[in-house]
This record gives sequence, structure tokens and C-alpha cells, in this order.
Amino acid sequence: MLPTGSPQKGSDREAFMIAFGVYSAVGIQLVLSIVAGAYLGQWLDRRFETDPWLMMVGIFLGAAAGFYNLFHLVNWKNRRKN
Repeated sequence: MLPTGSPQKGSDREAFMIAFGVYSAVGIQLVLSIVAGAYLGQWLDRRFETDPWLMMVGIFLGAAAGFYNLFHLVNWKNRRKN
């Protein structure tokens, strides 16, 4: 038996799935860039004995790279709508 209500169009569902995939990828990239920056900074701290400073720099650089990617995607999405 079919559910009551208006059926969802295929194009609406596809648009939702594309948007969901893009935004989840950006979220994953944001987290991975911060983790990679922290890991690289920690490795450099052990190598040069500068304990937490390079790790903190790595976290901030990873966050900056992740947010840059996020803003780039949002601007792309807004240009695409127009």
C-alpha cells in the first residue's frame, strides 16, 4: 500500500542526496584537516622538542584550511543557484 500524501519527485530526492553528500564531505574534510594538522604538529613537536606549540599551530592551520574549503563550497553553491 502506498503512503498517503504527495509523492516525492525524483529530482527533489536527487537534489537532496547531492546536497547531503557535498555537505557531509565538507564536514569530514574539516575534521580530517584539523586532525591532520594536530598530528603533524605533534610529530614536529617531538622532533624539535617544542612541546605543544607546533601542535597548536597545526590545529589552527588545519582549521583554517577546513573553513576555507567550507566557505569556498558555500560560495560555489550560491553562484550555482543564480
